[in-house]
Amino acid sequence: MQIVGELFATNIASVPIRIPQVELRYGFLGRKRAVGMVMISSEARRGRVGMFDIPPGETRDASFHFWLFPPFVKETQPFIARSLIFTDQFGNRHRVRRVSFRPITPTGSPRAQKSEEFPYAITDPIEREIVSVLKAELARYEMCGRRVGGLGSVYLTYRGQSFTGVGTDSWTADSPINQVIVADPEAASLNSDNLAALVDFHQGLASGDRARFAATLLDRLDGKRGYLAISYFTCVLWKTGSFPEALEKAKRDLPTGESRVFGLSNVLMLLNGLLKYRHPDFTNRMLDDIERLIHGLDEQAFMIPAKIAAIRASRLSKT
Repeated sequence: MQIVGELFATNIASVPIRIPQVELRYGFLGRKRAVGMVMISSEARRGRVGMFDIPPGETRDASFHFWLFPPFVKETQPFIARSLIFTDQFGNRHRVRRVSFRPITPTGSPRAQKSEEFPYAITDPIEREIVSVLKAELARYEMCGRRVGGLGSVYLTYRGQSFTGVGTDSWTADSPINQVIVADPEAASLNSDNLAALVDFHQGLASGDRARFAATLLDRLDGKRGYLAISYFTCVLWKTGSFPEALEKAKRDLPTGESRVFGLSNVLMLLNGLLKYRHPDFTNRMLDDIERLIHGLDEQAFMIPAKIAAIRASRLSKT
């Protein structure tokens, strides 16, 4: 179960304030706890979001979210938090009590259109195989989707531990150690049998057929084609050499603010996890492509800007 909220945060202190941590207390007497992620806008109204300071006497937009597993209430019921505790960089705790979160109803956001394609009716053999795998991924997403923090068949393994999806962001407060990206990315791996199937299929194609492969996937990276829920499967295009085209298509043709199946948000969630655990896989040009994707995008970008900055700083120090 995902808990999402937004608020205005005003700094009444005489020094800049940063909010690195938010904690949720719920259940009987608030005995259950969850640590979430909080993002602050860079400007007074709707600037870029990230771990930005709030200048003295100014107000900023703030957003936060938590993952609770198993779900604490039913899908249609409101969730009542006993308190939210925002902790600043000095260790001061700012508590907000009795916060109610409304459920997202089916009428509150558009439903994703279902794919009406049938592989048996597709004459192009390349297109038929791709559609078959996409439908298999849709079924996997139904079983392991955003409601549990998953991305269908796609998941990361780090130091022998397998995540449900691509992991979440958390850190130890007051530590100077770089916690935005991992120091040992070689200990992480991206896994998906459906992804491997398409990558292997692509490798077996002639050079002329590979262009049709990319065009088929790009054509279905669209909110109206029935595959919105698995837009994160653009990782296939990343693995097969069409990364910039995939990001450009996602920004142009995927709806923003969609909170039913989180199509574009799932793309960003995937990138956020990969940048943390598998950052050597991204060239500097690919980092530019990701920045181009999130620039001016009206969608929560997780901690992507902070991670790109950390990756560039790390590479600069090594050269």
